[in-house]
Amino acid sequence: MGVPADKTVSHVAGITHRASQSVRRWFDAPEPGLPDLESFARLCAGLGCSADEIIGALRPQAEDQAHCTQLIQVANCIQAIADSLAHRGQLGTPVQVPGDEMAPHLKAGDLVFVDSTVTELAGNGIYAFTCNGSLLIRRVERRIDRSIVLKCDNKAYQDYEWTSATAAARRRVKILGKVRSAISVKVFGGR
Repeated sequence: MGVPADKTVSHVAGITHRASQSVRRWFDAPEPGLPDLESFARLCAGLGCSADEIIGALRPQAEDQAHCTQLIQVANCIQAIADSLAHRGQLGTPVQVPGDEMAPHLKAGDLVFVDSTVTELAGNGIYAFTCNGSLLIRRVERRIDRSIVLKCDNKAYQDYEWTSATAAARRRVKILGKVRSAISVKVFGGR
């Protein structure tokens, strides 16, 4: 795979999301340890190979090796994206943006990652809510008069302003969490 021998442990630790100390035991020459099943499955997926190939029961063919290399590149790219989207080491709960109220910043179908540990408004920012059972993604603005405005980036939609918590309770507004990151996917025409 082109990984230098002195980087094998750190490379496998990155693929399996395990500590280097754990992975080092798997490579211990006098008394090698075995990875747990979850680590083994992550290793197989990370290498783009089957369990049979890893244990030596099946030899990959040339086209399979090229496919494995491509899968490894895709996996590394996805891991890099996930790492950059993470907030304090946590990716958050993925939620799909339901409509175009937050366009052009967030479009229908975009994926936002919600920090569900935030259960009350913690300053201005973008939050995920349920309101009368429907999902809302809104920009929150706290005003000096203590009112709260749920703003839409798309000016075709009206903002909601509440001067008290009871107004929000009447509409059954519940905070799901604060939006920490997002992925926008643009599909280009044709096959």
